[in-house]
Amino acid sequence: MKYTIFSEKAKAHKKPLHHKTVVPVSYVHFEEDKLAFQKVRAVKDAKCNLPILLNAGDSVTLDFGEHCVGYLHYTVNHTYTITDSPPRLKFTFGEMPLELTVPSDEYHGTLGDGWLQNEVKTSVFLPCAVQLERRYAFRYVRIERIDNATKFPVEIQQLYCDCVSSVSRESAAEFAISDPFLKRIYDISLDTLCSCEQDVFEDGPKRDRRLWIGDLRLQALTDYVSFKNIDLIKRCIYLFAGYRIDGAVAPYVFPDSPPYVDGWVFDDYSLFFISCIYDYMENCGDLELPVELYDIALQQAQIVGAKIETMKVTPFIDWCDGLDKSVAIIGVYIYTLRQLYAIAKKLQKDATWIKAEIDKAEMALRGFYSEKEGLFVTESNQISWHSQVWAVLSGVLTKDENVKVLKNIETSKTAFTMRTPYMMHYYLEALYSCNLKKKALDFLKGYWGKIVACGFDRCPEIFNPDNQFESPYNAPEINSACHAWSCTPVYWLHMLDAENTDKE
Repeated sequence: MKYTIFSEKAKAHKKPLHHKTVVPVSYVHFEEDKLAFQKVRAVKDAKCNLPILLNAGDSVTLDFGEHCVGYLHYTVNHTYTITDSPPRLKFTFGEMPLELTVPSDEYHGTLGDGWLQNEVKTSVFLPCAVQLERRYAFRYVRIERIDNATKFPVEIQQLYCDCVSSVSRESAAEFAISDPFLKRIYDISLDTLCSCEQDVFEDGPKRDRRLWIGDLRLQALTDYVSFKNIDLIKRCIYLFAGYRIDGAVAPYVFPDSPPYVDGWVFDDYSLFFISCIYDYMENCGDLELPVELYDIALQQAQIVGAKIETMKVTPFIDWCDGLDKSVAIIGVYIYTLRQLYAIAKKLQKDATWIKAEIDKAEMALRGFYSEKEGLFVTESNQISWHSQVWAVLSGVLTKDENVKVLKNIETSKTAFTMRTPYMMHYYLEALYSCNLKKKALDFLKGYWGKIVACGFDRCPEIFNPDNQFESPYNAPEINSACHAWSCTPVYWLHMLDAENTDKE
């Protein structure tokens, strides 16, 4: 359902994008390498100089030297003779080498193959200046000439990417880090956020190119300490307020013209609308937006609270097959209720119902705590990292008890472990809440440091050091190598005061 007053405010906060031109730097080819990430690496052949000569059947692979999000422009022309038919060029884009080494006709993922980044363009009259209509996210591009006019070469005389973002990379607040390894983690995390800031905070510029509220919450936290793009944060919050499903905040908004939502919800994501309002209030000191949207925030707690009473909830929590999410969602509920309580107190609203809900939910969550295990155990007798992290963040135990919970889950042999940088963020928050700053920093360096070591120049959607081909979609080539929910090392390096914490 569309709520016009908020959708119009979202529209009013839309700003023009920044543009930057990036040109290819070298010709490359790909080789199998058992030591490389996903067993393939790019090998530089020569510096890229224009024009690029293409006969029928020829192909070249180019490295733009950095991750690009934008529109490919090129000019194609005759050489010494006029072609007898229009040349047809196929473009295949990849954020990582694997995308260019797995043939598209061998794709068998669970997502539609329209997300594969390729396009065929036929130029009827030459010379022809072309901009590919689709926006691509890539570092590498293969150009193949697939027509059969073998006697008529053509040349690409101009080639560049018009990269776009709602922020310029240079506009980020300065932050000094003397450790070069941490600096590299910080930089690729900030670059990830920059690439995902478009007309909305996208989850990923390759796919799904949607505004997900779970991602938005983490992007906004990171943006508050870096780009401070408050207009975009407000635009996105208003979009979620403006397009709801029977009052419930949708998990994502398609940011098209006009925007629209699907017909289902993730209950934890609906609750994160509260978190977005709370974070905005804490970071901006502005009460106008919280006042305006308080009733919607309260409504999310009421909707999800009614579902939790019967455990008819459908949360996301994390990509983890077989995960029992019953304990984690109660933890999320309490976590966001505490934020809602803080908002209510700040706005001088009646918080009686909220306090009663916190007390009731705390009692329910404590019922899952096993003194024997020193961990939270679901009714299905499952122990997971997710249950422990969200139980700790709920605040139902003392700080000393929380420290023991986090220590005990480390030594457990559960198969239900954290799978995404998204969930890693909340683990870092759990450590931080227990004042385990050194442990949090070490974990950040260990996890995101492996991302750096694998050659990423942005942070990926999913990263499992023990399974480089892991994919929620049964096809690693469709995974996003630049994904918003993985950008929070920028936030945590600010919060952890890395310069001093590393010396503890």
